[in-house]
Amino acid sequence: MGNDPESEAEHPRQDAQNSHLSHRRVGSDETERPHSAQQTQHDTDSHISETSEEEESEEDDSDPAHRIGDFDWEDLHHRYHEAMKVCHGEEAALMEEWESLMTYFRIWAQSGHEHETDRTYSRLCTRTSYVQHSEDTLEQKRNHYISVVRAFESALNLLKASGLGR
Repeated sequence: MGNDPESEAEHPRQDAQNSHLSHRRVGSDETERPHSAQQTQHDTDSHISETSEEEESEEDDSDPAHRIGDFDWEDLHHRYHEAMKVCHGEEAALMEEWESLMTYFRIWAQSGHEHETDRTYSRLCTRTSYVQHSEDTLEQKRNHYISVVRAFESALNLLKASGLGR
């Protein structure tokens, strides 16, 4: 038995099957979805199946010679309007929540905008003072060069007047 090739071949297959089962991926049907305000297909299917079962039991008891009962259209309209009221209520609640979230977002965006405006204005003031300081420094250098040139011109004129400049 221990040397039988068939028994040895079966064990690896069983191990492969067991390891395959233990590493099974989870399908999307097995994961939980977030709650939604919309009705799911499962909710409407269960409601339809309940009404269908009631209608089928009534149909089985009815005789084809008997007249089919009138459909209650007023009840259908009433149920429609009630369902719409529920939907509108849920939609209004969502809109209120949306509006409150947008209010928070507006406050956040506005505070960020004000902070950015203050920061950029401060930066503009710093750059303006730097440029004005550079302009003042340049003007001082220009005046200094002008005075140096005047001093050389006056020294040259003195030399020309004394006759040494020829």
